[in-house]
Amino acid sequence: MSKQKPDGSGRTPATGYSNNLVSSMKMNLAKNPDMMAIICEERSATWAEMWDRTNRLGNGFYSLGLTKGDRVAIYLKNCFEFPETFVATTKSGLIKSPVNYRLKADEVAYQLNQCGARAVVTDPEYVALLQSVRGKMPDLEHIIVIGNEKIEGTINYEELIANSDPGEVPVEILPTDIHMILYTSGTTGQPKGAIRGYMEDYHTGMTVCVEWRVRSGDIQMAVAPLYHAGSCAWFCATLASGGALVVVPAFIPEKLLQAIEKYRPNWMMMVPTMYDLLLSLPREILHRYDLSSLRTLISGGSPLHTPTKHKIIEFFKNAELNEFYGSTELGVSTTLRHVDQLRKERCVGKPLQDLELKLIDPATGNEVKRGEIGLLYSRGLGGLRGYWNDPKATEEAFLDHEWATVGDMARQDEEGYYYIVDRVKDMIITGGVNVYPVEIEAALRNNEKIQDVAVIGVPDEKWGESVKAIVVPKPGVELTEDEIIAYAKERMAGFKVPKSVDFVTEIPRSLTGKILKKDLRTKYWGDSQIQVS
Repeated sequence: MSKQKPDGSGRTPATGYSNNLVSSMKMNLAKNPDMMAIICEERSATWAEMWDRTNRLGNGFYSLGLTKGDRVAIYLKNCFEFPETFVATTKSGLIKSPVNYRLKADEVAYQLNQCGARAVVTDPEYVALLQSVRGKMPDLEHIIVIGNEKIEGTINYEELIANSDPGEVPVEILPTDIHMILYTSGTTGQPKGAIRGYMEDYHTGMTVCVEWRVRSGDIQMAVAPLYHAGSCAWFCATLASGGALVVVPAFIPEKLLQAIEKYRPNWMMMVPTMYDLLLSLPREILHRYDLSSLRTLISGGSPLHTPTKHKIIEFFKNAELNEFYGSTELGVSTTLRHVDQLRKERCVGKPLQDLELKLIDPATGNEVKRGEIGLLYSRGLGGLRGYWNDPKATEEAFLDHEWATVGDMARQDEEGYYYIVDRVKDMIITGGVNVYPVEIEAALRNNEKIQDVAVIGVPDEKWGESVKAIVVPKPGVELTEDEIIAYAKERMAGFKVPKSVDFVTEIPRSLTGKILKKDLRTKYWGDSQIQVS
C-alpha cells in the first residue's frame, strides 16, 4: 500500500506564501494596486504608491546598517508616516516597538533601551526629548525624523525614502519571526515588552475580519492612538483583508463627523470616552453629517456605560455596536455582539473563534464552577510568545506553557458570557488606557513629605475610572492635593497623574505589608462585586 501524500493525491503543494501579513499584502497589492491604502487629511497613497514608499523606507533602514530582527521604535502621534513605518518594518523583518507619545523622557528611554532599539522614527517635537536621554540608550544609533525639517544629528525621513532603492527588500519573512514588541506596565512598575510574532498578528487580523465582517476594499477609520495594541490589531486586519486606513490625527468630535462623511469608512473603533464626548455634541451638529457608511462600531479599553450604549444604538442607526475585551499581551479575547448589548449589562461577551478561556482559582489551581470568580486564562493562536528579555515574567504569565493570563478576575454566567470583576494586579483603566498603581506609588513615595501612599481607581462618569492617590503625610508637614498633583505631573505621563488625592492617617495593610486595596476601594465603589466602572 502506498503512503498517503500530504495533499492526498501524491503531489506535494509548493508555495512561497505563508500565513503572515507580508504574503497577504503582496496578494492585495496584485489585485488592487490602485485602491487607496492610507489617507491622512490631505495626504493619501494607493496600494502601489504605499508599496513603493515602504520598499524605499525598508531599503533605507538596511542602508543604515540595520538587519532582520533589529528593533525600530515608532515614536509618533497619529500621522501618515505611522502606518507607512508599520508596513515598512513588517516587510523588512525589522521588529517594531510603538511608543506611547505621552511618556516622559525617562519612560521613553526605558522602553527603547529595554528592547534595544537601534533606530527610532519620530516627530520633530520629540527630538529634544530623545537627545536629552541619548546617553541612557546605548543601542540607539539613528533618529529618523518625519517632515521637511532638517535637524542636526538626525536623518530626514523623506530624504531616506527618496534616496533609497524602490525594489523589494531582500529578506525572507517566516511566520515564526517576531513582528512586534508592545509595552505594557507590570506590577513592579517596570514596563514589559510583550512579544508578538508574524503568525500571531496575521491570525489576530483575520480574527478581527471574521468577527466584524471586514472585507476587501473596506475602509477603516483609525481614531484611537495608533501606538495602542488595539489599533495595531485593527491595522493588521486592514492589511490582511486589503482595505484602506483613514488616520484621524486627533480626536475632535465634530471634525470626526466631518471625516466620516468625507471618507465614508465602513468600520471604526473608539474607547467609551470618545463615544461619550461625540454624543454630547448639540443635536443640530450630530445630525448635520451623513454617517450612513458605517457598518460596524467597536468599543474597547473599558466597559461602556448602559446609557451610552442606548445613545450609540439610537444615533448610529446603520451600524452594529460591538464591545471587546482584550489586552496588549493576549490580543482580542472576547466580544459582546450587537444583539446582546442591552441584555448583558457589564458583560464582555464570549470568546472569539480559535480561542479558549478558563477561570482558575489562584489558591488551588483548579477551575472554578460557573458563576464563581476566578483568574482568567486564555489559549489561542493570537497571544503573546512571552516578554522580551524577561523570562521570569514570561513564566509567571503562562500555565502549562500554553494558557496565559494578564491577571484579570472574571466570572461566567449560565449562558457562557464573561464578566470582568476585578484585577489581580490592581490595574486601572481610565479613558481606555491601562494605568498601573505600583508605578505611581513608587514615584510619589520619593516625595519627602509623603510617609505612605496607595493608588486606586475610582468611578468617573467621563473616564470610566480615574486615578486617586490616598496619602499619609509625614508628621508635622503641610501637604496639599495640588502640591501632590504638581509633583506627579513633573515625573510621569499625564494619564498616570492622580486626578484627586485623599489624606488619611493610615493605609490598611495585611500582616505581610500588602496594601488592602479592596478595603480602600469599598468607600468609593460600595459593596458592588464588580469594581470596574
